[in-house]
Amino acid sequence: MSDEQPTIIYTLTDEAPLLATYAFLPILRAFAEPAGIKIKSSDISLASRILAEFPDYLTEDQRVPDDLAELGRLTQLPETNIIKLPNISASVPQLVSAIKELQGKGYKLPDYPADPKTDEEKTSGTAMPSAWAAR
Repeated sequence: MSDEQPTIIYTLTDEAPLLATYAFLPILRAFAEPAGIKIKSSDISLASRILAEFPDYLTEDQRVPDDLAELGRLTQLPETNIIKLPNISASVPQLVSAIKELQGKGYKLPDYPADPKTDEEKTSGTAMPSAWAAR
């Protein structure tokens, strides 16, 4: 048996599920803490996922960890407990809007290739965000 404190990773989302995400978290903590279970949050919101893909474009203090990739890695460990609430699958207009909003807040992100011309742009715009990161 492990000496480590049991931990549940709770995903943070955005848009419509955000209210449910934040409303359920205090309830979960109320039950988990007396049982000695730690609740750790993991941000898989669209903005976080975009920022995590472009660390080379960001200042050190703007960078965020790739929580979605880390969750994927952790699912391979038998001791991992994750509560993943529903989150969005971003459409291209939502993705473009989120990028513009982040750019407006000072994040120097590349534009999403709306009308790809080169082979690189054609392959980089096919999925969000991994292939897009191929730049």
